[in-house]
Amino acid sequence: MVDYAGRKILVTGGTGFIGGRLAERLAVEEQARVRVLVHHWSKATWVSRADVELVQGDIRDPHSVAQAMRGCELVFHCAAVGGTLDQCMSINCEGTRNVLESAMNARVERVVYLSTIAVHGPDLPDQADENDEFRPSGPYGDSKIDAEKIIWQFWRERRLPLVIIRPAPVWGPRAASFTLWPLNCMKSGQWFLIDSGQGTCNAVYIDNLVDALLLAGVKPGAVGEAFLITDGRPCTWAEYFGHYARMLGVQKLPSIRSDVARFASPVVGKINGLLSRLDHTPAYEPARTSKRALRWGLRLIPRLLFPYGSLDSWDLRKYACRAELNVSKARAVLGYSPPICLEEGMRETEAWLRDQRII
Repeated sequence: MVDYAGRKILVTGGTGFIGGRLAERLAVEEQARVRVLVHHWSKATWVSRADVELVQGDIRDPHSVAQAMRGCELVFHCAAVGGTLDQCMSINCEGTRNVLESAMNARVERVVYLSTIAVHGPDLPDQADENDEFRPSGPYGDSKIDAEKIIWQFWRERRLPLVIIRPAPVWGPRAASFTLWPLNCMKSGQWFLIDSGQGTCNAVYIDNLVDALLLAGVKPGAVGEAFLITDGRPCTWAEYFGHYARMLGVQKLPSIRSDVARFASPVVGKINGLLSRLDHTPAYEPARTSKRALRWGLRLIPRLLFPYGSLDSWDLRKYACRAELNVSKARAVLGYSPPICLEEGMRETEAWLRDQRII
């Protein structure tokens, strides 16, 4: 598809789900000389199967980033975390700044940054594209917005060659959030659809996303641009999650109306916050029985409101949204044409799940 043979490439986040698959394909299929920055060696098992160079480092440490980037022609910056605001800002923002500074000093040909559709919020309008406004959305999304602002500053003021890829939710083998998590919830009867699953599923299969990343690393017109990436063939969430239900032999997934769920979700959040305070507040002996009874009663309310489990407000809005994302820019500029459809991707995912004895 593209020519990376013999080129020396640094992948940050290469021990993770997306970066690991990218590093693997660069090494195995593209015959590139791949270097992976490793923070926690315990997470490097998967990527170490490929012929890649593993180097110790932390993107929060400018010296280790500079050492890892030495001699590299291209950088795929995939490292990111969720968590508290401090954690997200430290790694997703300041870590990105370190990567870009090192790239400037090393005179790399291009940096491809893996962002997220989350910078636009959970419920974009129909045919939204890369020009849609950023919407603050919590520690992870906000830190990725700030990271993009840093990136655009490096492009405008210092002319560092940069490309931003903003994928929709990523699924497939090893995908935690959109494959393993819903699958495990279904196993325990703790998964449900919103509005019978009629919301639009704008997602992207892992290898389709890697195709887009590889194109972003070489296409001349990509520099200085951002691209939304999906599978290009939206379906409903009922169709998408229906494949996992079939794999498990689940006949029908329960459903909750979005208006009911949006009313109940804040109530559950407040109750869970109160329960957390009760659990960490010592009680005098005479109050222990009443405190225990209060906890029992409070825990019963979320189960009545959400008998099949609960989702946060972000997920509720995402699963209720009926809008197709516009990826025409990626098609026109990158030549992106995702080859793997939903059915084929689900067959490959099911084969992996059975091989790993997950189902």
